[in-house]
Amino acid sequence: MPVIQFNAHKKYHVLQSKTRVWETHNELTPHYRMIFIRSGEGHFSLDGKLYDYTPHGVIMLRPGQHPIFQEDGSAEIFLIAFDTWLSDDFLKKKEFSPDFADIYKQAEHLCEGVRLTQGKPLQNERDAQTITYLINQILFEITQQPTSHNKLIRGSIDLIVTILARNNFESRKIEETAGRQNLAESIIRYLREELHQNKNIRVPELLMRFNISEEVANICVLNQTGMSLRNFIFKYKADLFKSRMLKVDISELTSYLSV
Repeated sequence: MPVIQFNAHKKYHVLQSKTRVWETHNELTPHYRMIFIRSGEGHFSLDGKLYDYTPHGVIMLRPGQHPIFQEDGSAEIFLIAFDTWLSDDFLKKKEFSPDFADIYKQAEHLCEGVRLTQGKPLQNERDAQTITYLINQILFEITQQPTSHNKLIRGSIDLIVTILARNNFESRKIEETAGRQNLAESIIRYLREELHQNKNIRVPELLMRFNISEEVANICVLNQTGMSLRNFIFKYKADLFKSRMLKVDISELTSYLSV
């Protein structure tokens, strides 16, 4: 497969090549880049960590980052680089090229705050298929339509960035939900252990222990039990006393822990 390369002056750069050929294109390293795995699978290292890559996988890179792919003769990538020229003065960048400046800023936010799994396809299959279609359209415009392709290429890149931003946001929401769930379980486990040892619970100390506000603690415990933090402490303490009097396991009295 021949190398396909396209540059829009001081805007974006497009490259399709084998991974071993791409290794020689160090001139793109100073830019924000998005790599799409067209074919092949294997491993790559980035910032001292080893990742897997598979077909339709996505890798997002900050300036200076340079992934090293394992040697794979069938691995083919498509790369979009967003030129960092005038990145230190966004107003000038906006004045120079208003449309591109907006795409650039969105790409910058994406690459600086990656939540997607590097090297893996988007979980949303429809969006993954749309990106593949848009990449094919870009390559068609570059190779077949030299007179009218620039706007279509820019529009396709804009759509790709928008799709990635949406999926990155969804991944962040899933991450935050899992984080709250783990925090809630940790808080409740700590409270139960302390109460079983007949210790007094001081809410300010608990908040300092988990480095959270009372509002966050209330939300976590409410989602897990249906009660506020203080109500849970009062209710669990009462149920613990009752279970000891009746000589039954406290789990028989705490159905709210399975909410």
